[in-house]
Amino acid sequence: MLAQALADNHIPEAARGSILASASKRFEPQIRDLFERFLPEDQRIKRLGSAIRPEQVLSLKGDSFRGKELFFKSTALQCINCHRIAGTGSTLGPELSDIGKKYTKSQILESILEPSKSIDPKYIAYLVETTDGKVQTGLLVEKTDKEVVLRIVPDKELRIPAGKVQTVAPQKNSLMPELLLRDLTAEQAADLVEFLVGLK
Repeated sequence: MLAQALADNHIPEAARGSILASASKRFEPQIRDLFERFLPEDQRIKRLGSAIRPEQVLSLKGDSFRGKELFFKSTALQCINCHRIAGTGSTLGPELSDIGKKYTKSQILESILEPSKSIDPKYIAYLVETTDGKVQTGLLVEKTDKEVVLRIVPDKELRIPAGKVQTVAPQKNSLMPELLLRDLTAEQAADLVEFLVGLK
């Protein structure tokens, strides 16, 4: 309603500036993006978008504290819906508590930008189609004569009776979505990578 009131010029000019300043500082992309169109072009946040150059992110010195905030609190990224660090988060995706021991900064960034490039067999997604035409995707926990068990977001088990299963097929794409960093700035992406590479 507030965004529509701005669009229809029903907001006094004196209040318009403070509303836009407040909205542009909000971390939730669905709120921030709603108001960004009212800002002059040169004041809009320079987000990475869909054509991300890794060297642009890697050339920046990230801030680990801000990266931690992004990992645990960002509604845009929702990392903890699939990953766990030091006991906090989900077990749907790989545990990341010591990710910095295993991978370099560029390898971590690559795994975020291209999650389907190299998938650990434990984390291959399976698509299950049921006899009533429903489709579910998740990690295959168990497949028996009685049932198929999938682990799905947010870290729940879904049990499907074997009699209702039409097909079970492994997928080439990771459960981790592509273009995850699209709505971040290069600085925010650098912060996230800096936090992850420091987990040793």
